[in-house]
Amino acid sequence: MKLVVLIIAIAVGRFSYEMAIALPQFALDKIELKGNWDISPDSVRAVSGLEEGKSVYEQNLKYAASKLSQQPGVIECSVERGFFSTIYVEISVAEPVLLISGDELYCLSREGIVLPFDKKIPVLPVVTGRRFSDARCFDRLKDPDIAYAVELYDALMAASPELCSRLSEINFASEDIMNLFFSPGGTKVVVDKRDFYDAVKRVAVLDENDILKVNKTFDFRFGPVAVESVSHRGIL
Repeated sequence: MKLVVLIIAIAVGRFSYEMAIALPQFALDKIELKGNWDISPDSVRAVSGLEEGKSVYEQNLKYAASKLSQQPGVIECSVERGFFSTIYVEISVAEPVLLISGDELYCLSREGIVLPFDKKIPVLPVVTGRRFSDARCFDRLKDPDIAYAVELYDALMAASPELCSRLSEINFASEDIMNLFFSPGGTKVVVDKRDFYDAVKRVAVLDENDILKVNKTFDFRFGPVAVESVSHRGIL
């Protein structure tokens, strides 16, 4: 008898739940977008399988997140139910921080994702000295030197945003050496790839004191000494 009562209670509970989630108040009519991807709610629905008018409790959120995550350039995605008829979608896409030259000019994200070049983006430094001839849009480059280039860019931005805005080229001259070229005069700074953080700070101090000179080379591979000489033009 108790078993029968339990089965009936479960069945009634299940029926009540299904009736509740099918109420019009829970029918999806709004997708609220967050993140840095400029995409419309209609496009999100088309890609993710989220169905307008269907209860938010009957939508397959894991499937929706998986489909959105597979879109080119997407690095992170979450899909969650909101209040009543709303679903929140947050999408982060890769953003350019550097340039590389393959069969054409590409942008590169800090995650190493190759992005199409856009003339509307601010001027960014180009990475040279490594072969990127096989790079294609939305590939993820596995070259470990990409991480060095991004870390150097971030370190210089932290030390001096103004000087970082003048960085025009990061050249991997050899296994251990990076050459940095600054506009407008082609100032060259040589740093050890394995220990560039301190050198970057010192470069920023020299620039603040107006010591970084046009058409000069400053070599920071010799401890606290900066060796100055006549510079040569960058690769580009």
